[in-house]
Amino acid sequence: MLAAVSVLSLGALLSPAATASASPGAPATPEAPEPARINLVLDLSGSMNENDAGGRTRLAAAKQAVTRIIDSAPEQAPLGLRVYGATYPGRDKKQGCADTQQVLPVTPMDRAARADAKERVAGFKAVGFTPIGVSLREAAKDLGATGERRIILVSDGDDTCAPPPPCEVARELKAQGVDLAVDVVGFRAPSSARAQLKCIADVTDGSYADADDADSLTADLGALFRKGWRTYHATGKPVEGSREGCQGAPLVTPGQYLDTFTGGRDLYYRVKKRPDQRLQVSATAVAEQGYPRGSIITVAAGPAGDGEPRDWLREFDQSMGWANIITTGGRSRPGAGNEKPAPDDIGCIRVENDVTGSGDRPMPVELLVGIADKATQEAGARAPEPRTGADAEGGFSFNSATPIGPGTHRQSIAVGEAPFWRVELKPGQKLTVKGSVDIPDGFPDSGTTGWGVTLYNAQRQETQCNDNGVTELFAGRTGRIERVCGPWEITERDDAGNADPKGYDVPGTYYIQAQVAEPDDEAKGVVVPMSLTVDVSGTPRSEKGPVFFFGDDTARGPSPSGANGTGEQAGTGGTPSAAKDDDSPVGTLALSAGAGAGVLLLGGITVYALRRRGAA
Repeated sequence: MLAAVSVLSLGALLSPAATASASPGAPATPEAPEPARINLVLDLSGSMNENDAGGRTRLAAAKQAVTRIIDSAPEQAPLGLRVYGATYPGRDKKQGCADTQQVLPVTPMDRAARADAKERVAGFKAVGFTPIGVSLREAAKDLGATGERRIILVSDGDDTCAPPPPCEVARELKAQGVDLAVDVVGFRAPSSARAQLKCIADVTDGSYADADDADSLTADLGALFRKGWRTYHATGKPVEGSREGCQGAPLVTPGQYLDTFTGGRDLYYRVKKRPDQRLQVSATAVAEQGYPRGSIITVAAGPAGDGEPRDWLREFDQSMGWANIITTGGRSRPGAGNEKPAPDDIGCIRVENDVTGSGDRPMPVELLVGIADKATQEAGARAPEPRTGADAEGGFSFNSATPIGPGTHRQSIAVGEAPFWRVELKPGQKLTVKGSVDIPDGFPDSGTTGWGVTLYNAQRQETQCNDNGVTELFAGRTGRIERVCGPWEITERDDAGNADPKGYDVPGTYYIQAQVAEPDDEAKGVVVPMSLTVDVSGTPRSEKGPVFFFGDDTARGPSPSGANGTGEQAGTGGTPSAAKDDDSPVGTLALSAGAGAGVLLLGGITVYALRRRGAA
């Protein structure tokens, strides 16, 4: 089947209940790179008191937007805040052009820092000059000299203090290092100021966006901040699978794990499953620079025996182009080898690596393991409450996918992002998804640039969108571009029946991903508005299928504020809500919530892929 796939994303921290032991001699999971250090530079000159921002002053709109950024900042993300024009109301140019202060040092947004920042923002007044060039120089010093650094400038007008000219300062900053960029939002800026502000962004390889009111300023700022924070956030409890086969492999219980593909070597794990239980295994590999054509990832499980495990399940996914995520998953089924016992009920999982070769850099792999049995069925599944409005902004991985319901959801994205949402579906319901993006005049696109909407089922397998190609190609068009997937009816696979080749025979959590696919290099970072319309029709039928348990808190999504909240399980099909059988994974793992999680933050690029998946 065909689809377009690309991910740049941020996930929430996980706390898998499961435990895993490391196999000797296996390479360690790579450490997460430091997140970008970001300094927001905010214009508080006298013109920000103009009352022309959608029924409020520009200052009030800016306060709302900045407060939203503070609320949504990940705790580990270093964020600072510099202002200019905030303290000197007089006419002396020398004093007014020195009026720039770092009111919040660049620091991770823990609870105390977040509260302090919001209190300071609430007290802002706009009184003075517009020393943009001087403020940019100081903001760069605030960020230090190493690592990835971004300045995000919000201004409503020209620099009133040049020299130094802001664009010349921007060139100076860029010359200091390739890891420093300046993104700019022109807030009701006149054409003369817009040219100056765009120059600042252009010479530093940053992005520029216009905003006219509080909502558009909030959306644009959110998109620009996500460029620094939201790459694909591969998450899970660190584990080192065996490269030498099932014997000696680490034992994994329900939960999500984080491992590494190296040098074309497969990964092996042991797993406990009784004949009356069903097993789900999903694997997602993440690459910073994409995959070669024909790359395949396969999951298989069963008794180890004398050969390779495959009696319980075997599924694969193949990339026919370039992508920075390749994912597949499968479930064992009664009557299809599921009841074949393993010695001491300990079977084997194999994640086949036809992605990396000898000499390739290590590649993170998420492993999701779930068990279904009578106890999990009786406990039932739970799902998170759908979000609306600003809280429905897309997440950036399977685990941080934002729960939504039917309706239209709007936000801005920077080209290069590929946000995720999730929707819960029952048998008999029909899903239709329409994604739209507004492409501005002069948008640079290559011959294969297009608008992509990708769906994944509850096994984290890609499903078919429609039969009209993998993306809606721009072909030089601007304005609104739409892509529609569906309507597709959700069915429930008969235990003895064949799988639906389109992938809609797995009730539960479905994932939606939207992106500008394969953008021209010059387009990356351009902020564009998008909307996602979800329609769920049909009459749901009672489910007879299994309820899988993936470990307590295995895949929590972000809180509506984006800061380590209490989102519900984002794994396949929900989380059983109670434990009744001490021999069931629900009973044995329910007390282990709160185990530490390993986190890996990866950079990514927007890429284009054709996919083929299936059982093997």
